[in-house]
Amino acid sequence: MSIEVLLMAVLIALTIVAYMIAINARGLWRLTVSFLFATCMLGGTVWIIVEHYSSTSRSAMQKERRNFESEKQALVRTGSASTVLTLISQANGYASLLIRERLHNSDLSHSQLIANAVNTQQQVEMLQNEIKGSAQVINQFPEAAKLIETAMTHLLEACRLYHQYYFSENTAAERNAERLLRQNARSAQDALVRAASSVQ
Repeated sequence: MSIEVLLMAVLIALTIVAYMIAINARGLWRLTVSFLFATCMLGGTVWIIVEHYSSTSRSAMQKERRNFESEKQALVRTGSASTVLTLISQANGYASLLIRERLHNSDLSHSQLIANAVNTQQQVEMLQNEIKGSAQVINQFPEAAKLIETAMTHLLEACRLYHQYYFSENTAAERNAERLLRQNARSAQDALVRAASSVQ
C-alpha cells in the first residue's frame, strides 16, 4: 500500500469520526459547527481522492502514450533498416558482378560486350538515384549513410572503368582499367559490408 493511499484512508477515517461527533453533538451551536466542520472535511477528502485518481490516470495515460510512441518509433526504424539493407544488398550485387565479370568473352561480339557495360552502368546509376530518393530514410543511420555514399562512388567509378576497358588503346591500358575496375568494386563491397553491419 502506498503512502498516498494510507493517508487517504486516515483522512476518510477522520471524516467519519467528524460526522460521528456531529451526530452526537448537543445544542444548536455545537451541532451547526460540528456539521460544518465535518462537511468541510468531507469536501476536502473527496477533492483529494479525485485529484489522486486523476493524477494516477494521467500518469498511466502518459506512460501508455510513451510506450506507444516507443513502439511506433521502433517499427519505423525496423522498416527503415529493412529499406536500407535492401539498397545495400542491391549495390552489393552489382559490386559482386563487377568483381567476377568476364571482360574477355569470345561468345560475345565487341558491341555486345560494350552493351553489357552500358547496361550495368545504367542500372547502377538508377540505384544511385533510388538511394538519393531514400536519403531521409538512410540518414537515420549516419554511419551507414557515409559508407553507402563511399561505396556508390567506388561502384560508379568501377562502371566507368568497365565501359572504358573496351576503348583501351593497348593491352597495358586494358590491364590497368581491369585492375582499377576490380579494385573499386572490392572497395565498394567492403564499404557495403560495413554499412550492413552498422544497420543491423
